[in-house]
Amino acid sequence: MILAQTAVRNVGLVIFAIVIIGFVVYLFFNLLDSKGEGGAEIELAANRKPYFDDDILETRKLDQSLMSGLVLLAVIGIALPLYWLGEPGRHEGYVENTLELWTEDGAEAFEEACASCHGGGGAGGIAAFAITEAGTGNFVASVDWVAPSLTSLLTRFSEEEVIHTLNFGRNGVMPAWGAPGGGALTAQQLEIIITYLRSVQKDEDAVQAAVFDGLVEGARLEWVSRDPELSAELAAAQRTLAQAQQTGVPGVIEEAQAGLSEVQKKLGEVFTTDDMAAWVNEISDPSHEEYLTYGKLLFTNRADAGGYSCARCHTAGWSYDGANDIDLNGDPLTLDADGNPGYVQGGGWFGPNLTNGSTHSQFPRSEQMIDFIRIGSEDGIRYGTAGQGSGQMPGFAIRQDDSLNANAQVEHVREFNVDVAGEDVVQWPAILTEEQIAAIVAYERSL
Repeated sequence: MILAQTAVRNVGLVIFAIVIIGFVVYLFFNLLDSKGEGGAEIELAANRKPYFDDDILETRKLDQSLMSGLVLLAVIGIALPLYWLGEPGRHEGYVENTLELWTEDGAEAFEEACASCHGGGGAGGIAAFAITEAGTGNFVASVDWVAPSLTSLLTRFSEEEVIHTLNFGRNGVMPAWGAPGGGALTAQQLEIIITYLRSVQKDEDAVQAAVFDGLVEGARLEWVSRDPELSAELAAAQRTLAQAQQTGVPGVIEEAQAGLSEVQKKLGEVFTTDDMAAWVNEISDPSHEEYLTYGKLLFTNRADAGGYSCARCHTAGWSYDGANDIDLNGDPLTLDADGNPGYVQGGGWFGPNLTNGSTHSQFPRSEQMIDFIRIGSEDGIRYGTAGQGSGQMPGFAIRQDDSLNANAQVEHVREFNVDVAGEDVVQWPAILTEEQIAAIVAYERSL
């Protein structure tokens, strides 16, 4: 199609050149034939001059006119079929060129509107946020909210769901950007941001590598929590940093950050990456006695700014590390079930409460829950016993997208290492494997 499009363009240029050259030649000879004034009117007036006799008019002049008409008919006869043959390719080329331009424009729009929270290229970042008291709205603390990575966003959500979130915001933290929600961006500006986001999606290998890195780091923290001395040392360093951040003094904050880094370096030497990786692989076996811990590590995975975790939505305070942040009185922002600094995992926040048998009530069989986590919720579609989908719960398995059905769109996505199932179905890679989803379900049903 592209070749056809190029050929038609060249033919058009040749025809255009012939017309221009012919017009110039006509002007040239017309000027040559012109004469200055002189003589009687009978010699000057065009309608009074003697003209060709019938022998010339009905032979040479007639042949010239017929030949000109024949040439024009030949040009039309050749050009029109070529035009229509090239029409699909021309349209496809227009779409492809538009997608390339929108990707570039979308990158600029993303940097202006989104990168301050979600990081450059959507890799994840930090958003300043004020925690207020429920009911009164009184200020409690200023925290660094972790904005998730968007590099697997189109596996988690469909483009329609992403547009809805951009239009109306999410969870009271992400603001509304689209005009329907009172934001400043038009529908086309949101669409070019979506087009750009297609280009930054990770492939399956990169996603799984990030998930595993998060599991290794989570395993290290799990082992630290089992050592009272190391756990107390880490908590003290984190609390010192939280207090330093309340002062707002750069030098004090930098010193506290350096102290925390030293503790983290020590923990990395005690619980090495290789040892933690081996342990994660070991407990991933469903028959292992710590299999539920494996599910917990997946549930609380902080890789890519929590983009792969469940705790980000289902655990209060998880997105800003509330157990280690303090309020104006110096008290931790979130407490565990025993009243100590920590979290009630699965206790509910933006997502529903998963504790005290609620998952069993909603999903009597674990297979139902596995299917739900694979796909996520869909707006207006019921799930489980009495669930009503909103489209806000992401899916963590492979997502097929048949809305990108223009060939140029599919090829555009293919450039970014995204699988294409069939001719026009894009297949975004899974965030979690089937085994990992099963482990999460086992953990959540144990809460």
